[in-house]
Amino acid sequence: MSPSSSGGGERLSPAARASAMVSGIPLANKCMILFGAAVVLIIGAALIVPWVRLATIVDQSQLETSRQIARLWQESPMMMPDWTGMASGEEREARTRHLMIRFYPEQEWARSDFGGGFLAAARERLALTGDPKHDEDRVEHSEVLSEDNSRVYRYARGIMNQSGARIGVLTVQRRSEVAASQLFVNRIYLLAAGFGAGTLAVLVFYLITTRIILEPVRSLRATADLVRQGNLDIRADLKTGDEFEDLGDTFNSMLVELSEQQSKLRGINRSLDLRLTDLAERNVMLHETAKMKGEFLANISHELRTPLNSIIGFAEILQGIADSDAQSTGGPPTAEQLAKRRRYLDNIVGAGRSLLEMINELLTMARIDAGKVELHIQRLNVAETCEGLLALIRPLAEKKRLELALQLPTSDGRLTSNPSMADLPPIETDPQKLQQIVFNFLSNAVKFTPEGGKVTLRADRLFPADGTARVRFSVIDTGDGIPADKHEFIFQKFTQLDSGHTREQQGTGLGLAIAREFSELLQGEILLDSEVGRGSMFSIVVPLRMDPDLAAQRAIENAGRSMFARATEHSHEGAASGPSG
Repeated sequence: MSPSSSGGGERLSPAARASAMVSGIPLANKCMILFGAAVVLIIGAALIVPWVRLATIVDQSQLETSRQIARLWQESPMMMPDWTGMASGEEREARTRHLMIRFYPEQEWARSDFGGGFLAAARERLALTGDPKHDEDRVEHSEVLSEDNSRVYRYARGIMNQSGARIGVLTVQRRSEVAASQLFVNRIYLLAAGFGAGTLAVLVFYLITTRIILEPVRSLRATADLVRQGNLDIRADLKTGDEFEDLGDTFNSMLVELSEQQSKLRGINRSLDLRLTDLAERNVMLHETAKMKGEFLANISHELRTPLNSIIGFAEILQGIADSDAQSTGGPPTAEQLAKRRRYLDNIVGAGRSLLEMINELLTMARIDAGKVELHIQRLNVAETCEGLLALIRPLAEKKRLELALQLPTSDGRLTSNPSMADLPPIETDPQKLQQIVFNFLSNAVKFTPEGGKVTLRADRLFPADGTARVRFSVIDTGDGIPADKHEFIFQKFTQLDSGHTREQQGTGLGLAIAREFSELLQGEILLDSEVGRGSMFSIVVPLRMDPDLAAQRAIENAGRSMFARATEHSHEGAASGPSG
C-alpha cells in the first residue's frame, strides 16, 4: 500500500516530487543544469590534486628551509655556540620575530614533561631503540600549522656527535607569511582556472547543444505545434546529417500519410454527407409521393367513377327507352324524344372521352417514369400547327363563350392571325409531343377562364445572347391567375390548385407534369408568368433544331431510368412473394 497523509491525500515520495519538479523544466535548462553540475564535479575532482600538491610543495620547501637552518646552526661554529657544555638551566635558545631555535640536551629531552603538542610528538617520533637500522629513520620530525595569516613550521632534529651518538635535539620554529601568501595566491589561480575552464566548458557545451540538439528539437516542436493547430501542409526542414534528419524525414512521412488519410476521411465524410442529404431528400420525396399518391388515389377514384357513372346511367336510360319502344305499339319517336336521346349519347361519348383522356395521361406518365418515351423528329410548320390547335380547342371554348385569338409575327414586325402571312421558320422536333404540350396549355386555359373571357395563342421567334434561335409558344388567358408560391407546385405529379373532391374541374393532375417532362425531352423550357387577378401565360420555348449530343444524353438517362424502374419492380415483386405471417 502507498503511504498516505492523515487527510486522505496521497503523499508523494521524494523521488516522485523530484520527478514532478524536473518534468516542468525545459530541455535546454535541464541540459545546462546537468552539464553544469557535471563540469563542477569534474573540475572540482581535477583540482583536488593540484590543490593538495601545491600546498605540499610550499610546505615541503619551507620545511627544507627549516632543515637547512638546522644544519647551518649545527655545522657553523659562528652560528652554533657550545650549547652542549652549558648547564641544564642555562639559556640554549636563539629567538627572532619569525624564527626561534632551541637546543635540548639529550638528558633534558628525555626527562622533560612536554605534556602534548609538537614536542611530545617529536620525542615519540625521535625515540631511539638501540637498533641502528631502526634509528636511521628517527632523525627528524616536522609539523605545519596555520595561524592568523601565516604558516607556522616546526622542525625537530636529533644532533649527533662525531662518534654518531645523539647528544640532543634541535628545534626550529618558523612563521612564514610569504608561504601563506604563496599558498593563497596558488589557490586563487587554481580557482580562477577552474572557474574559467568551467565557464568555457559550459559556454562551448551551450553552443554545441543549441546548434546540434536544441535547434532541431525546437524546429520539430514548432512543426508539431503547427500540425496540432491543423496545418498538415507544413514539413520539418532538418539538414543535420544525423539522427535528427532521419527523425525529421520520418515525421514528414507521417505527415504525408496523415494528410492523405485526412483527405480520404474528408472525401468519405463528404460522400456520407451527400448520401445523408440524398437520403433525407429521398425520404422527403417518398413522404410527399406517398401523400400525393394517397390524394391521387382518392381523386382518381372519384374522377374515374364520375364518367363511368355517367356512361352507365345514360346507357341504362337508353336501355329503358329501347325497352319501352319495344313494348309500345305507337308511332315513331317525336323530335323531342330524339333530341333527348341525342343528348344522352353525347353525354356518353363525352364521359368516355374524358375517361380515355385520363387513362392516356396515366399511361403517358408511366412511360415517362419507365424511360420508354421515344422521339420522332419531323419538320413542323409553326403557323399551321397553331391554327390546328385552336381549331381543336374551339368547341370547348364556344361552350363557355370564350374568345379565342391567334397572334403570329409578320416580316414587318406586326401581329397577324393569318397563318399564310406569318414569318416563322419551320422547326425540327417531335410534333405530337409539342402539340400535346401546347394543347394542354390551351385546355387548362379554357377550363380555368371564366365565361366571357379570352384565350390567346401566340407564337414568336427569340434570339437569345448565345446565338441559338428558338421559337416560343405562349397561351395567355384572362383567368383568376396563380399565386407565386404555387408556380412550382402545379407542375408536380397528381397536383391541382383545388385538389379536393369538390373541385370544379376534373382531371388527374398530370397534364403539366407531362408537359414539363416532354419539354425536357424536346430540349425546351416551360415558363410561367402569372399573378392573381391578372391571368396567366404558359410558354414553351424550343430550339429550331435539336442538339444530337444532348438527345443522345437524354436517351442514356432514359435507359438508366428504365433499368431503375425494372429493378424497383422486381424488388417489389420479390418483397410481395416473400414469406408472410
